[in-house]
Amino acid sequence: MNVKTALVTGANTGIGKEIALSLASKGIKVFIASRSYDKTLPVIQAVEKMYGAHKCEWLSLDLESIKSIDSCADSFFEQNVPLDFLVNNAGFAGSRGLTKEGFELAFGVNYFGHYVLTRRLERALIRANNARVVNISSKVHSIVKKLDFANLRTPTKSLSGIKEYAVSKLANILFTSELHRRYASLRISSFAVHPGLVDTEIWRKLPFFLRPILKLKGMLTPEEGARNVLHCAFVASVTHSGKYFSKLTPISPSTLATNQELAIKLWEQSESWMNHYSK
Repeated sequence: MNVKTALVTGANTGIGKEIALSLASKGIKVFIASRSYDKTLPVIQAVEKMYGAHKCEWLSLDLESIKSIDSCADSFFEQNVPLDFLVNNAGFAGSRGLTKEGFELAFGVNYFGHYVLTRRLERALIRANNARVVNISSKVHSIVKKLDFANLRTPTKSLSGIKEYAVSKLANILFTSELHRRYASLRISSFAVHPGLVDTEIWRKLPFFLRPILKLKGMLTPEEGARNVLHCAFVASVTHSGKYFSKLTPISPSTLATNQELAIKLWEQSESWMNHYSK
């Protein structure tokens, strides 16, 4: 029997960890792509304790570096298996600076790094013949009124980093819709999902005075947040490919997020950047 495979980014903690455990519980072999093997090892051990040896493997991945992303994809291809599920989960809010290739940090990690990874893995996704890509977004994307491409190549400007975080999550919705438009005919379904306001380490870099405000809003557990993501991986109809989900339901994102011309422009610019910096 052919075993299905999944790759989850940033699954050493939070939502990603719960996603990895749930995938493994369904007999799926899980590849966790993250920066630290030591931090990922407890998750690998938990999966193997519950579901057997060799059910979970680590791939080195630093989404701030295209060289690292290329290396991660190469390592996956060495497995010579199709990729049935790609969950682009890793990310953060509140960190400041630039990636190694000079992208604003939140945009570079939360969106662009995942764009490059998805494109690098497209052969494996096509080979699966019914693959699903799930991109983590957020309802905060709606605060973005204009996508300024020049700002994507400058260091984080806002004090909290939330504005830049919102831009990255808007980009993930645009990416999802364009991925559907270009790849649905190759049997790759794509979904963007707002998992909810989840109490995870993603917020660890926020200024200290903002963290109590998040708590007051009523945060979900990682298990609850993962449920929204897993719905898109397993339950959501392929007829809803390209859509944005919240609370297990496809809903309309912001007007800017539904702008097809903008989605095409972002894809083409991202492709140009990728080709420029990749091997």
